[in-house]
Amino acid sequence: MKLILISPSERKDTELPYLLNMFEQGLKTYHLRKIKFSTRELQHFIEEIPEKYHDRIVIHTHHELVTKFNLKGVYISRSHKKRKMRTWLRMQWFKIRKKEFKVSATLRSIEALLDHNSKYDYVFLSPVFDSLSGNFQAGFSEHDLRHALKNTQYKTIARGGISAGNLQKSHELGFKGVAFYSSIWKSKNPLQEFMKVKEKFTELNIPIE
Repeated sequence: MKLILISPSERKDTELPYLLNMFEQGLKTYHLRKIKFSTRELQHFIEEIPEKYHDRIVIHTHHELVTKFNLKGVYISRSHKKRKMRTWLRMQWFKIRKKEFKVSATLRSIEALLDHNSKYDYVFLSPVFDSLSGNFQAGFSEHDLRHALKNTQYKTIARGGISAGNLQKSHELGFKGVAFYSSIWKSKNPLQEFMKVKEKFTELNIPIE
């Protein structure tokens, strides 16, 4: 089961030290979501991360940086989806350059989950659970989720309200991974919270991808 961590949208002084410790502790996929960063700012941020961890990073913006770094992949946002042909051609070029390159996106309906698009290596489904902050509620019933996850061809990642407390439920529903954000970055000690998540995987005997 994939364990994915999504970055804070804005730069925090504590982010890099915590992130490097999480990489050392086995974090394999980090979605770098810095929507307000310029290309130069995002490039400088990646340069601050040791090169040995670059192949664990998925970028949400400024996809051209894939040609400068050995990154894990890119995330396709709504704005990218609007530029269908340009985005598709760029993704094909990236995959030619690197066979293990991953392309991901977010889906927000059961219908979309059942309408397979082979362009994506994995997709997020959101929101799966009520948010920890109370800003949004789960968007799907358990019955619909079980049916869709059993029948979809997508490798589907649960996103929205994810915490160590609902890891078991995510696994039982049929998700192939979970994406953490608030439960880790808004905790007092993100590294400690990340370790709790890892311990929960071990407790439930779920291998981490």
